Amino acid sequence: MLLVAATTDTPTDPGVAFTHLGAPAPGTALVLDGPTLNGRAWQLPDGGRPTKTLPGVVPVPLWACHLDETTGEATFFVTVQWRPDTTVLTAFSRPAAPADGSADFTVWAAALADERVAVNFPLPRPGHRCGQGPEAEEKITLTAPANPTAVARLLRDHLPATGVPVFGPTIHRRVLRSDLYLPPGAGRHEYAALTPRPDGTWWAKAKFLKEGRLHKSIRPATTRDQALAQVTEALGRRRLVHAGALHRATWDLPSPADPDGHWSTVTIDTTTLAPHPGTLQQVEIEYAACFTAAPAAATSSQIQQAVAKTADTVAAVLTAHHIPHVRNGQSKIEHFLTSGDADARH
Repeated sequence: MLLVAATTDTPTDPGVAFTHLGAPAPGTALVLDGPTLNGRAWQLPDGGRPTKTLPGVVPVPLWACHLDETTGEATFFVTVQWRPDTTVLTAFSRPAAPADGSADFTVWAAALADERVAVNFPLPRPGHRCGQGPEAEEKITLTAPANPTAVARLLRDHLPATGVPVFGPTIHRRVLRSDLYLPPGAGRHEYAALTPRPDGTWWAKAKFLKEGRLHKSIRPATTRDQALAQVTEALGRRRLVHAGALHRATWDLPSPADPDGHWSTVTIDTTTLAPHPGTLQQVEIEYAACFTAAPAAATSSQIQQAVAKTADTVAAVLTAHHIPHVRNGQSKIEHFLTSGDADARH
């Protein structure tokens, strides 16, 4: 079985390495422990070996592919959870292996994993959260290419010391491919995204202005048509125009809770929007929930302050580890479409 992992030496290390494991146990989950990963012989794409001279080099699996030599069937696994001592991967498709035995299996598997991988699930949010209300989030844009796995590890290791841990040191991984829609003439803040899930259902996400504040709606849908109807309704039944294909690969972890019980989801996000060029990397801090029994009693101002304090802490960790960044409120949509407008003017 081919296993592909990111190496988390430093945030500037783009290292991706390959190794081989025995056949996986039957089932839809593949669980790999730390000793198994650290004891492997890893190989870089150029044939070299990753350095082991520096402390802290950690291989974090991204995906794996097992080829059944009897049936010719290939089973793929993709990482959904990463903990300090264990990584959990789940099967997501079983395509046929290439008929041409001379084909490079590694190249074929890598291309297929990148094309078909789909991991999209609700993140656990213990505590209480009011179902309605304006969005509360801050975005920190990374201004130099960074290894997102390494950034996630740094934040996991440093954030728990700043408050009450929410739950264990698990980092959740998601890969999302969404069709993006915009209401014409509405600016870059309001949009809709339709995201397929591995089970064939959809997420219908809409961001819309209400009373001068940006709100977010995320609802499950059985079909794509139902998802499109839901976001159209959320955006006031306006006509929607397809703006591109959004691809997000994220590592998500909880912030510690503050003294009032508020905590946020911290997401290390790498995004592209086809056909627009470029890649955007951000750390998003989004309000998650509260451990108090009456979350509705929390005012919008209190929630915004809780998110801002977490963003301050995240920015301090990035600064301490020399990761170039800037705090701004620009959304992914604004970033890519504004860049496209600038290109068109030159």
